[in-house]
Amino acid sequence: MGVDTTRIDPLVTDSFASQYGYIHDLPGQGTLLSLRLIAKLTTRHLLRSRIPPDATKNRGQMLERLVAKILGYDVDSGFLSGGYPDIRNQLLEVKIQDTGTVDLGRYSPQFEEPVPEIPEFTTRDVRYLIALTNPTRHTIDGLIFLAGDELGKHFTYVADDSYKCQRAISMDFFDAYNGQSVFNP
Repeated sequence: MGVDTTRIDPLVTDSFASQYGYIHDLPGQGTLLSLRLIAKLTTRHLLRSRIPPDATKNRGQMLERLVAKILGYDVDSGFLSGGYPDIRNQLLEVKIQDTGTVDLGRYSPQFEEPVPEIPEFTTRDVRYLIALTNPTRHTIDGLIFLAGDELGKHFTYVADDSYKCQRAISMDFFDAYNGQSVFNP
């Protein structure tokens, strides 16, 4: 089970109530769900869900919208913020993965730096929900829930020419956890 960083832990709650804010609001004490609770709430809805083939960005936004709805946000009438982290109100970065690497984007927990517009938190405090998808069936076959601080302890960072960081996930990992929700593998 993924755990929150020591900076985040005092602010989180293990009680769920529908969110009253928006996904792009700043996180706050009492509204920040624990990583453990996020995993519990999302796993049963996401596993075996189908994310139709499309451009990776569109698939990622589809997953982000689905996660936000599960967490109680009204995203039908609003837009996705497109910032970092994806669901800022939960310090949650949502990634969809059907190849051997996860593109972390512009910000990586490999390099600890303040989160834009939320300088009291760093890239290592941001929590990750990584959906492992089957590239043939386009279904979510596994989930990873980790704080950024933990990503580098389980996976290797790979540099990219476009100044993006990627996470290497071997295909053995996908096979070993096929159909399971994975917490701190």
